[in-house]
This record gives sequence, structure tokens and C-alpha cells, in this order.
Amino acid sequence: MEKERAVASVRMRWGRRLLVLPLGLALLASACASTPEPNPHSPDVRLAALLDAWQQARRDDGGCQQRRPEETPLIDCERIRKQVERLAIEFPNHPDVLLANAVLAFESGKPDDAQKDLDVLRRLNPIQPKASVLRARIAIEDGNLRFAHRLLEEQMELAPADAGLRELAAVVHYLEGDEEAARRSLAHAERLGAPPWRVAYHRGLLAEAADRPVEAMRAYETCLALAPSFDAARARLRALVSLQEIR
Repeated sequence: MEKERAVASVRMRWGRRLLVLPLGLALLASACASTPEPNPHSPDVRLAALLDAWQQARRDDGGCQQRRPEETPLIDCERIRKQVERLAIEFPNHPDVLLANAVLAFESGKPDDAQKDLDVLRRLNPIQPKASVLRARIAIEDGNLRFAHRLLEEQMELAPADAGLRELAAVVHYLEGDEEAARRSLAHAERLGAPPWRVAYHRGLLAEAADRPVEAMRAYETCLALAPSFDAARARLRALVSLQEIR
């Protein structure tokens, strides 16, 4: 029993590292993908402006979550989130507005608020791969792997070409103890167009968790060759290199 608990603890720790990637920002990008209407009062134009401001605030000096409460940029982030929240009240059935409001709530540490909008989206249209990715992520962090697995399987049936669903399914498979299924999901996500640098990073984490440091280092090197500014991969590679030197 103690061994099982230890294994579960290790898997959850590595699972959280797999969840470190900026899925929220990727979902925000999808919300901005369509060309806004020229009308400056349309929800699309107003949402695009607010999301641009949010992402800029997060890029500046380490992002919203890293700031002290008394600093003005954090206040700016909360102001932007509140504006998106008001937009969602004004347009309660607008899919992009609801998704953006859910993402900003999640990234602001309000998963319960995010879940409400995600559930509305799924009632409006059962085919919701982007909303389901975030809803499943919330379930994973709550420890509800069964719900996350079921939701992702359901959405992969409805939207089989969505790479994000396969990426998150890899996390669920890993946490369930099925490393081979996790690898297959990552390979499937890659074929569907998931960013190769992100897939390489995930593969590095899986290899490192399985105590295959050489394989992990190769994966991190691939990730950095494709995304040189991705500091998380650089930090993991540096740690592994140092460990190998000590050995």
C-alpha cells in the first residue's frame, strides 16, 4: 500500500508538470482565430482587444500571477478579466466570449467560475473540444481522472481531428499508469498538428519520469531546437545534465 501511494504521488507530481504548458493561452488564441467584424461595438472586436491586452499584461515582467497584489499590472489583469466577464453577461450565448471568460477565470485561480461557462458551452453545442480540454484539466487538478477520461473520450469521438484532446489524453493515461497509451496519444496529437516543440517536451517529461534520462535529454534538446525561448525545457535539460555529471 505504501509503495502504491508513493507511485501515485510521483505520477501526480509529474502529471502536474505535464499540465504546466500554457493551454489557457492556446485556447485564447483559438478564441481570437476568426477575423473580427469591422463594427467596433461587436463582441468579437471588443473581445479581441481585451484578449490582446490580457496577453500583453501576462507577457510583461513575468505575467499576472507572479506579481504582488499592490502592483498596478495585477490590477490591470483583474480589470481586464472583469471586462471580459461583463461581456459574457452581455452576450451569454457567444461561444468565443464564454470560452475566453472561462480561460481567464481559470488562469486567475477561479476554476469554479470557469466551470460554469464551460458547462454552458457544452449545453449550447455538444461538440466542444476547446472547452472540454479546459474542463478536463480542471477535473484532473481536482483528482477526478475518471470524469476527465470519459469527457476526453467523448469529445474525441465527436471531434477526432482535434490535437489538443489527444495531448491532454496523454496526461490522463500517464496519471492512470498507462505510459504506452500516453505515448500513443502524443504521437496521435503530433500527427494531427500539435506543436512539435510541445510534443517533444511532453515526451521528455514522460521519459524522465520513467528514469530514462538520455531519452529525456534528447527530447528536451529537440524541444529547444524548435522553441529556443521555452525556459521550462531548458531548466529540465540543465538539471539532467548536472545529474549526469555527478554520476
